[in-house]
Amino acid sequence: MRFVKGHGTGNDFVIVADFDNDRPLSAAAIARLCDRRRGVGGDGLLRVVRAAKHPDGVGQATAAEWFMDYYNADGSVAEMCGNGVRVFVRYLVAEALVDENQVPVATRAGVRDVLIDGDQFSVDMGAAVVLGTSTVDVDGEVLTGRHISMGNPHLVCRVSDPADYDLMTQPTFDTELFPTGVNVELVSPTDTGVRMRVHERGVGETESCGTGACAAAVEALGGPGTCTVDVPGGRLTVTVTEETVMLTGPAVLVAEGHTLV
Repeated sequence: MRFVKGHGTGNDFVIVADFDNDRPLSAAAIARLCDRRRGVGGDGLLRVVRAAKHPDGVGQATAAEWFMDYYNADGSVAEMCGNGVRVFVRYLVAEALVDENQVPVATRAGVRDVLIDGDQFSVDMGAAVVLGTSTVDVDGEVLTGRHISMGNPHLVCRVSDPADYDLMTQPTFDTELFPTGVNVELVSPTDTGVRMRVHERGVGETESCGTGACAAAVEALGGPGTCTVDVPGGRLTVTVTEETVMLTGPAVLVAEGHTLV
């Protein structure tokens, strides 16, 4: 099977094409492909499928030709990935599957429009939904965070210094509130926005999380505005309006090859 490897601010993905959705991958196969010692290695896997050919995308096929069939590194299904959708579009451009600078992408969280400007990709992530607060145990300390949905669940916790915490260990959260898990962001203010580290459900700590950056910006701004989000893998820019959240950052393809599934 041919694969392409890409990343957005260090959040990396294995990309495989299955245009007609006739070669589905099991959770175990996805986990093997994403394994950094025994596979290609990645924080997740992006399957490139025509929306009309996938049951989760067929309802969006009139608005978007391509469906981003996204999975976490452990093989679990995920609704949305802000870094992943930028890398997904970068792949579509490289493979000459699109030829415009604005590309709609069908996802499990709905259609996301991606605007291409040189090496920067801006995603209309849709409106954030602020759902209250909850607590989480991170590295033995109980933190209170803001529950924000960006199509997937986030808990944004303000701390003095995100570097002080072990995020490789799974945080302990309210499983009744988050039955499918939650992405936990630790943030602290900077002159232009926030610094952020993240533990992604089904993955562990990653160098970046696009939807997490959006949730962090929403929590930090408290209303419309623009701020930077500095993650271990680089910098993202988030603009919050009354109607939507825009995420801007790079998307890079780094390798291609063939692998056994």
